[in-house]
Amino acid sequence: MKYKTLNMLAALALGIFLVGCGPSKNKEENTDSNEVAEEQNEDKFETKASERDAEFVANAVAGNYAEIKMAEIAKTRSSNTEVQAIAAMLVDDHTAVLNQLKDFASKRGISIPVEEKDDAKDKIADLEKQDAKDFDKKWCNTLVDKHEKTIKDFESNWEKTDDSTLKEWINQTLPHLKTHLDKLTTCDKNLKS
Repeated sequence: MKYKTLNMLAALALGIFLVGCGPSKNKEENTDSNEVAEEQNEDKFETKASERDAEFVANAVAGNYAEIKMAEIAKTRSSNTEVQAIAAMLVDDHTAVLNQLKDFASKRGISIPVEEKDDAKDKIADLEKQDAKDFDKKWCNTLVDKHEKTIKDFESNWEKTDDSTLKEWINQTLPHLKTHLDKLTTCDKNLKS
């Protein structure tokens, strides 16, 4: 009886060990929150128009996460008062936009990511590596490019969407993005002088 119990315990321990050491998660299994949101939205929305709107919202959410992180880096890394002021404005404005997008997504059943996209993570990592003398210029250049692309994306989606609420929100948000771009462009010129 004693040996039988020991054998059973040994078999149980071996079974637990094998389960624990079993195949790990497939590396191709999706863990990127942006891709997960995209796949969920593809499954949820029946029309291409609804799917396109959901993709726009999800991308805008990811973009705002990136902008906030990039601005927070500048608030702590830059010693330039103009850069710090713009960074503080970006954190405030993009946090407000992010909250609006989350609310809109929740009301429409749109799945959204919980972080920035991988390419933005790379840019954030690049900014964090910059030495002090090059940081401000690199930061301004990065944010100017990002805002130019975002504005084009917003304008393009404004033309494509049939959702009047989304269209109105884009109309209200675009002037703020253009103000950001103007301030960043001016800052970039000031840094080059």
